[in-house]
Amino acid sequence: MFRDVTLATALPFLRRRVWVATTLLLTVLLAGGAVSQSVPTRASIIKTAAALPYFNFLTWELEAVGRMIFAGRFRPQGMPEAGAQVDMVRAYMERTQRIGQLEEELRRLVAAEAGTSVGGQDSATTEPESGHPLAWPPRNAFPGTGFEMRVEIENVRMELAALRREQGADRPLVEAILKRQVGEELRKAGLGVRGLVWPPVQFAFIEPPLKLTVSPRDRISTVHSRVLKAEYDPVTLGESERAIEARTDLSAHISRIGGMAVFPAMVVESSSLSWVLSTIAHEWVHHYLFLFPLGLRYASNDQATTLNETVSDIIGVEIGERVALRYYPEVVSSSAGKAGDSSENSCACNVEELWTQEYEFEQQRWERYGRPLQFDFRQAMRETRLHVDTLLTAGHVETAEAYMEARRRYFVEKGYPLRVLNQAYFAFNGNYATGAASSSSIGPQLQQLRAESEDLAHFLEQVRWFTSLADLEKALEASLEEDQTGVKAVDG
Repeated sequence: MFRDVTLATALPFLRRRVWVATTLLLTVLLAGGAVSQSVPTRASIIKTAAALPYFNFLTWELEAVGRMIFAGRFRPQGMPEAGAQVDMVRAYMERTQRIGQLEEELRRLVAAEAGTSVGGQDSATTEPESGHPLAWPPRNAFPGTGFEMRVEIENVRMELAALRREQGADRPLVEAILKRQVGEELRKAGLGVRGLVWPPVQFAFIEPPLKLTVSPRDRISTVHSRVLKAEYDPVTLGESERAIEARTDLSAHISRIGGMAVFPAMVVESSSLSWVLSTIAHEWVHHYLFLFPLGLRYASNDQATTLNETVSDIIGVEIGERVALRYYPEVVSSSAGKAGDSSENSCACNVEELWTQEYEFEQQRWERYGRPLQFDFRQAMRETRLHVDTLLTAGHVETAEAYMEARRRYFVEKGYPLRVLNQAYFAFNGNYATGAASSSSIGPQLQQLRAESEDLAHFLEQVRWFTSLADLEKALEASLEEDQTGVKAVDG
């Protein structure tokens, strides 16, 4: 009886406490929601001002995997005959080259329009507070002004859009052809697992995603960054940057980045077929190595990363050359003079590496476009950055911004159509380790091991078990001992 009375008395009390707690919780949640709506965060302001969708890596992965699963119409039996496949890849690469030319033209036009539209600065002949003459060209240095230039920009944009639609229609079949060609060479080389090319060769062409970087105006520092979708041209990007700056009083910059080694691998569209073939094979090696100790230790330390990348480079270049010799012999001779260009064989395999490599990538890209070598873009840009740092440290924000705009126009005059040069540009491209040759011995040692290996398969079978530089050194010592033993046996 006592127990029943106690429960009967306690239940109403408990109900009241539950209702009070629920009411308080709802009040807090509603108040929190009201606060977040009335006082938007900086990130939400930037996102609204930019009006550009973020790049969704999960969606991209799901779509890419879906294409892999439902690509039955691109199986070998449904493909054109071998000669038609080769012709289709060549046409795709030619169209890629034309798209690159138009993108370069559009950047030049947009940069020129920006130069002619900056009021009160067209006659500037001296860099603010620098004391150095600014060789800015006269007003007639750019073709067309005002309405005529805007029409020309719009015409280029329309042609680009039409070519990209054609690329989109042909891309799945071209990807399937290249996967098959690279996979066949990997099989002939004895690479893979038990005679099977595994993992399968999987990649997808992708336009480089965009990176939004936002920096304070009084210093160079990244306070906000996002990866954006790629399908936007310089006109749209400039509008978004200006909208962010107007809404936040911060400095904004949007730039392209390289591809990423996810699965399937992202391969940036390039008109260099030799680079594309080597990169497809390079990324396959990364996928393969993840089944073994070497790949599993990727990024665990600098040595492991260098081992992975160098192995992928050696095999990727060799397989790429074999595919080219078999199907596209014309690209072998045309790319022979570029063997020393490390940018052609680089791989951006994680987000941090993308950010640190972009500055050097941008400089080398100008050189590939045939810019005059007598102008040292790297040195001029480094001098610009140092002077900007000096001005911002002294608190001269507006002077620094005027100086950066003058320098941007100077770079445009020299043939480097920078669309924007501001604090956010430097925050994004802030790592300057350009032009310094690597002092690591891993590259020469791996090349020596490859030369002493029976074939490419034997080389890969050795290196896949490496976990450190010591393993590489032991393999070289063992190879040397075998050579010496063989020599002694012959002598005896």
